[in-house]
Amino acid sequence: MATIKLPAVLVGGSSTSEVEVEGDTVRDLFENHAAEHGSELKDSVVEDGEIKEFINVYVDGTPVEGLDAEVPADAQVRVIPAASGGR
Repeated sequence: MATIKLPAVLVGGSSTSEVEVEGDTVRDLFENHAAEHGSELKDSVVEDGEIKEFINVYVDGTPVEGLDAEVPADAQVRVIPAASGGR
């Protein structure tokens, strides 16, 4: 089972959390997570069938290009919103 590391900013928590989810692709992970925990994470990451423009998803430290990226059974998946702003 893959582990998704969830930043607090995307799931309304006060700290980063982890959740184990079954799935062979990034799409499967978000679909299965939504079925079990609600769609808040999926809605924060996926729009019109694609990863949102300012969200980065990494599988075992490698950035993925889309939702059909394969996910090994014991993978660490990180969801990181892009930082912006400043002067």
